[in-house]
Formats: sequence, C-alpha cells, structure tokens
Amino acid sequence: MPNTVVAEGLGFPEGPAIDRQGNLYVTEIAGGQISRVAADGTLSVFARTGGGPNGSNFGPDGNLYVCNNGGFPGSGRTQGRVERVTADGEVSVLITEIDGQPLASPNDLGFDEHGGFYFTDPVWGSDPLASSPPGHVCYSDLQGNARRLHTGLLFPNGIGVSLDGGTLIVCESLTCKLHAFDILEPGALSEPREFADLGKGAIPDGFAFDADGNLLCCGHQSGRIHVFGPEGGSLQAALEFEDPDLTNVCFGGAEFKTLFVTESGKGRVVKLDWERPGMVLFPDR
Repeated sequence: MPNTVVAEGLGFPEGPAIDRQGNLYVTEIAGGQISRVAADGTLSVFARTGGGPNGSNFGPDGNLYVCNNGGFPGSGRTQGRVERVTADGEVSVLITEIDGQPLASPNDLGFDEHGGFYFTDPVWGSDPLASSPPGHVCYSDLQGNARRLHTGLLFPNGIGVSLDGGTLIVCESLTCKLHAFDILEPGALSEPREFADLGKGAIPDGFAFDADGNLLCCGHQSGRIHVFGPEGGSLQAALEFEDPDLTNVCFGGAEFKTLFVTESGKGRVVKLDWERPGMVLFPDR
C-alpha cells in the first residue's frame, strides 16, 4: 500500500495518538519513552517513562494516558502500570494494582463517553506470542479507581469502544480473534462474543474505528491492516504494508482521513490516506 514515512529510528513504536493541535505521539516500548512528531514533521522526545510504554490515548482532561507494560521480559523489566503524562511531559503513575493484586503488563486503553477508560492487562508467559495465562480487561476513572471486569482472554491486546458507545471490542492475540462485549453501564460488561477472526499468522494488535464504524485492525506478523464492518464477521478489505510487524494505528490529518501506522520491525511510523474520516474519539466529542 503506498505510504509515506513520518518518523523512523524508533524503538518498537506503538500507541500512536493525536492531540488537538495535530501533533502525533508515539510510544517506544524498547526505548522507554514517548516521542512527538510535530505538525511540521519535527521529531522529539516528549517524555521518558522507563519500562515499556505501550498503548496510549488522550483523556478528556487533555493529559495522555499510557499503558506501561514494564518492558520486555528480561533483567530490566519493571512493574506494569498505567501512567498519566501532562502536556509538558511530566509522568506520574496512576495505577499499579487493583484490589491489592499488582497489574501484570498493561497493553492498551480506550476512553468511553463518561470519561473513564477500559484497558487490557495481559499476563506474559515465557514467550508472550506463543503462550500466555489468561489476562484481564479492566476499567478506571481518571483518579485511578480501577477494577477488573473480565478474566480469561489469552493475551488481551488492542481495545476500544464502538462508534455508538454500546460495545467494547478487545483483541485476543493468541487466538487471532477479536471479541465484542456489550457495555451494560460504565465499567460493566456482558460476556464476550466473537466479533472477527484474523486467521492464523495474523496477531490482532491495535485498531481504530472510522466514522462509519468500520474497524481497522493491525495484524502483527501479517503486514496487513484488516478491515471489518461495524458488525464484524467477514473481512471487508486488507491494506498491505512492507513491514510485517504492524502494531497500532490512529487517525489524524487536516480532514482526519490520514492513517498513522506504527511499524515495529522497521522502527517507524508511516501514513496513508483512508477513504473516509476516522471516528471522533469520545474525549473530543
């Protein structure tokens, strides 16, 4: 798929997020930092978090909320946590445990219309992409009052609330499937049902919705963005990329029709046009 390189030389980029001024923020799991690509293309370090900053999104208060997985397995791994980063790059820890049980490796988060956010907390096995104990889907307010809502998905990964606010979609990386939960009330979910199946060899990672409710999911190891309709089911389209290891995607640009895609294998962010605008995220509605 024709695209343009926006930034390169990044350490396992993830979690792209656009602020209200059009600046792009990208987490670097291997770099322990968050980088910013200004509207004029200038790349700079925005915040140093340590650990492994992963999924991120701006909250209704204008701060950037970040799932920090603690870093890749090894001697330098730290406690998994959810962090808040202010506009001047000041990092504070928001959540490290729920009901006395430490978080494992928070991965991604998405806000709802009530100002809270859902986040995934997978439990890494010896090889996270091959085996993983059941992980958690959680909910928190901006003060860090969090609770676990569901346990059982094998490496829950990308997460987001649907266009109408009534459904939570969660990627289950080890089964290559996406699941849908009905949102019964803020922080209360139904049992999951299968939403879509990427198929063997395509690990569902981060995703974004467009303004029609279509879901665009990055397939890690497939080199594709897999596109599904608002109700899921069969694949509607697939966008091909040079790097097989896509991690996440968000919308931005002047008309909100630009896809920004993080490529972990090549350590870069690329952009391309989509046929319709992205869904306006709940904090900006």
